[in-house]
Amino acid sequence: MQAILDMVRMIAVFYLLEQMVLQLIPGERYERYVRFYLGLLLVLLLLQPVFQIFRLSEQLDQKVFLQEREMEEMPE
Repeated sequence: MQAILDMVRMIAVFYLLEQMVLQLIPGERYERYVRFYLGLLLVLLLLQPVFQIFRLSEQLDQKVFLQEREMEEMPE
């Protein structure tokens, strides 16, 4: 139950910050792009609990670490 409340609280804070950022944009010219990137951040925020449940973030970190290690070992 606490995890759900934390997620709702995090989304509410994100929404408030999103509105602040949108109000600080000097014109409507860039609003479309800012909304797009803020939407991507919101999707990542919503997927974070799913990653934690299936431990996908740990697996991804291990794969990235192994790939970086292989790249370092490759001769130039």
